[in-house]
Amino acid sequence: MRMTASSIVTNQAGELLLIKRHDIRTFDVPGGGLEPGELPTEAAVRETLEETGLHVRPSQLLGVYHWPNEPNAYLSFYFGCELLGGDIRPSEETPAVAFFPVTALPRPILPMHRQRIHHSLNHHNQQPLMLAQPMTLMHKAGKKVLGRILFPLQRWQRRRSGQPPWPEAPTWRMGAFTIIRNAAGAALWVKRTDMDMWNLPGGGAENEEPPWQTAVRETLEETGCQVALCGLTSINSYTNEANLTFNYTAKIIGGQLTTGLEAADFAWFMPGEEPANSLPQHRERVADACSPNEGVIFRKQDGRIQFP
Repeated sequence: MRMTASSIVTNQAGELLLIKRHDIRTFDVPGGGLEPGELPTEAAVRETLEETGLHVRPSQLLGVYHWPNEPNAYLSFYFGCELLGGDIRPSEETPAVAFFPVTALPRPILPMHRQRIHHSLNHHNQQPLMLAQPMTLMHKAGKKVLGRILFPLQRWQRRRSGQPPWPEAPTWRMGAFTIIRNAAGAALWVKRTDMDMWNLPGGGAENEEPPWQTAVRETLEETGCQVALCGLTSINSYTNEANLTFNYTAKIIGGQLTTGLEAADFAWFMPGEEPANSLPQHRERVADACSPNEGVIFRKQDGRIQFP
């Protein structure tokens, strides 16, 4: 899966910061791909500076969009950002950069990007919008034109002028887990069958699915319980890896706890009272879910399995 992060930045006049993309010649908000080990918040800051010359600070995750492009789906994060300073300047990737009135945005803007901009400017909840955008016939036709004509021409022009090729976007692994708490406040943990270890219900994405689907599917497979997601509490990036993890609070709406190929046992542990052979990364995710923070917490974690 490919991961991108974008910034929604407005000035004191309420105008929206847009860039014109060098590759497909359309307007969009600043943003780009995540580098291995990078958090989406860090990518939004870095890409905005590289593309516009402006320094920003992410204040809220507004939306997470899944687009089932083949062979690699895209997962895009949109952040409301505070403008800190800097001077607007174009770049090699962005030949035009400017603020525009939100009631008179320039053309062309891809319909998919226009929808995301509209959602972001009108978002008023603490929780981000999570939306799967379909691959339309227009998208497929445009992809063929770009892939067969425009992009090869651009690559030839760069080779002819002695410029290096544009770097290929890294492919990310993605996982999702659930924090299910009972009436006493204890969280549900799963005892693994392959090692003496407790972890939260969840696992890796399959077939480029969005994280909210991964969380529900993996929880059902590991516990036998159907769940409804309540809120996204944290997102983790493993240090120096292209691996991003989503963590949701959830409630059981059907089924019953059932051991199987992945689950040898189940237990409910109060936050902070988990056993020593529980994953420390998962203990941290439970603590984040129980914190008074109403927004999404972004945290880097060591991807290795370590016990005291």
